[in-house]
Amino acid sequence: MINLRRFYKEKQLYIIVVIAVVLLFCFVGYIATSFFNMMQDNMVRRVESSSIYEQWLLTKSAAEIFLTSGKQPELKTNVNMNIKALDKSFAVLEGETAQVFLGDDEFKDKVPSLLQSWNFVKYYLLEIVSNENSYRNFETQIFWLSNDANRFSSDLKELSSFMDRYHRRQLNMLWKVFLGLIFLYLSFTAIFIFLFNRFSKTHRAEQEYKQLLAESMESREIEKQNMVLEIHDTVIQDMVYSKMLCMDLVNQYKGDRGQEQIMALTNKLAGALQQMRDISYGIRPPELEKNLDEIVSNYVKNWEIKTGKKAEYSAIGLESVKVKNSLKLNIYRIIQELMTNIEKHSDATVVKINIIISWPSLLLKVSDNGGGFNLEQALEKSDGKSHSGLRGVMERVKISKGTIKIKFLQERGTVVNITFPLEDIDD
Repeated sequence: MINLRRFYKEKQLYIIVVIAVVLLFCFVGYIATSFFNMMQDNMVRRVESSSIYEQWLLTKSAAEIFLTSGKQPELKTNVNMNIKALDKSFAVLEGETAQVFLGDDEFKDKVPSLLQSWNFVKYYLLEIVSNENSYRNFETQIFWLSNDANRFSSDLKELSSFMDRYHRRQLNMLWKVFLGLIFLYLSFTAIFIFLFNRFSKTHRAEQEYKQLLAESMESREIEKQNMVLEIHDTVIQDMVYSKMLCMDLVNQYKGDRGQEQIMALTNKLAGALQQMRDISYGIRPPELEKNLDEIVSNYVKNWEIKTGKKAEYSAIGLESVKVKNSLKLNIYRIIQELMTNIEKHSDATVVKINIIISWPSLLLKVSDNGGGFNLEQALEKSDGKSHSGLRGVMERVKISKGTIKIKFLQERGTVVNITFPLEDIDD
């Protein structure tokens, strides 16, 4: 089965980076597209505003040529086309451009006045090209073009100049906004890179610390195993031999006054021998070839015999998974330390140990019904000796990438909940 949690842990940082880069790219793309669309629209409107004046000059010139040429029919069509084009441009000015770009107080009344003038000018232009108005003599028509049309030209030129300045200001403002957004983008990118590098260094340092901690614990387990073998091969064997000699002396000096002293010595040696065996069993690593359920069950049974207290153990789902030896050893040592502390520091009569496989986690719960002891305070007050084992619990949880929660219930005991990720479990 694919180890989903491990895959997630290894890839999540890169997924976050990719998502952030894509979002930043989309953001910049959106801003750039919006900017260039607005700039293009601005340029189009500048051309439109300038073209009105240019169209008027063409229309005026066509009308003058039409008059001076004796009103030739082919020139009449040209004048009509210019009038229609200019009329359309003024319609755009009235419907859109005036509302969007001419909100300035100086020109808020300029457009309606100019449009009114245009309607008046258009009327006389149509009269010029109309055959029905032949009663207007040539001099009158030329006078109109040289006076009224020139005044209209001046007003239109002034408006066109204002619109051009307005569009330039709009374009400058757009550039400033765009450059500001680019600055914000670059600043955000720099901050993101800084935080990413810092997080990466912290993450690497944490992984290195966990690796060193795991290697240190593995080394200690090897030392414990060597110590157990050394004790068994030397001290325990010597004590067994000494006990046998004492038993021989007891049998040899029956009825003698020294027999009682020799028997007391024999009993003392027997007690010390049992203590050495208990110590040896406590520090000896468990038989990791066995499954976790069997290892914990055997330990709980021996603990009950040793302490005389009741221990209830249950496991759910362990038969469906194969726990790695590293996690198996850590769970065993954690249970061992917690139950040792319950034995020493709590007046509990019942201890409960529960192991549950709940994807994607292994849950370990150890609780008792005693007066309880505050594990967190015990760690804070630790002098490095009396609660060094409790610190070992925290370290083992950490290197197994687990989490631990401790509930101190006054007069009702202590509940320790530990969660281990399933990345350390194989099917």
